Amino acid sequence: MKNKTKLFAGLLTFIMLLTFTRPSYAVTEEAWQEAVTVYGAALQSNESLKNTTHDLLGTKDNDKVAYVTAADLGKYLNLQSSDNVLKSSIRITKLAKGAGLTLTIDQSKGKITKLTEDTYKNALLTASVTDADVKIAAAEDVTGESALAGVYKAFEAQGEPIDQAQTKAAQDELDSITNITEENQNKDGFSQEQLNKAIAEAKAEIAKQGGNLSVTEIKNVVTEKINNNGLNNVLNDNQINIIVNFINNAQQQGIFTGENADKIIDSATNYVNDIKNSDTFKNAAEKAKEAGKDLKDSLEEQGVWDKFVEAVKSFFTAIGNFFKSLMG
Repeated sequence: MKNKTKLFAGLLTFIMLLTFTRPSYAVTEEAWQEAVTVYGAALQSNESLKNTTHDLLGTKDNDKVAYVTAADLGKYLNLQSSDNVLKSSIRITKLAKGAGLTLTIDQSKGKITKLTEDTYKNALLTASVTDADVKIAAAEDVTGESALAGVYKAFEAQGEPIDQAQTKAAQDELDSITNITEENQNKDGFSQEQLNKAIAEAKAEIAKQGGNLSVTEIKNVVTEKINNNGLNNVLNDNQINIIVNFINNAQQQGIFTGENADKIIDSATNYVNDIKNSDTFKNAAEKAKEAGKDLKDSLEEQGVWDKFVEAVKSFFTAIGNFFKSLMG
């Protein structure tokens, strides 16, 4: 459960990175002076559930408090719901730049039944929440969407409104990953950790290439990462195209360009390391090896290759400069 909670945190973080990296955002790099607790709207009329959730989140008296409503789910996630079912809640403190991200989920009273640890962390990364202390909880079993919308609502409460096109793109990604995972859940050679790692590595590679790739080029990158993670002959063409489409959608939002690219690459590297250290991924790697597949660590290999290429370039540049000096 600890490994799954950590990876759940992983996916939320990664998706939020893409949501908050757009240059026109009002999101700043300054730390907040207080935490923000955002309760699901159903708790507004249920004091017992609210008190339990308050204790699970560790809400303080000086927290800024808001409620995430069905209207917010429509606004940020393009989902339809009703206030009386929104019970998952979140407490978040944005920290100073460079402090890093911690995300914990307390499921001691209620389980998050739809969104996984990786799903939440991917969402946070997509929204570029890279320096924050985040806690998610519910007093009874829930699907978990109101907690995700609660993150966006927290930034709005702090006067840092979030780009809705980005949050909806993030939700499209979440839905796609969830659906692909469900479709392949019992298939030999598949794990959600392999899928999430492949997607994270694809995003990092697209950012490294400048974030202005054609759909064909994106598909080539995605296919390579899927193969590297042992998912060739596991995912079908339609599922691969779905991944290509939501990554292309993110690219059109300007997520993989400029200073955003470095955030994507750094966060993807950290996220991939979390996945690699999980027992579930290690088990998947062992099963893949037994099936004759070797899961590759694309990000590390790319780093070594980049250094090699740079060394070769420097070598030939030095030779060129030497002969120029002789001729001069």
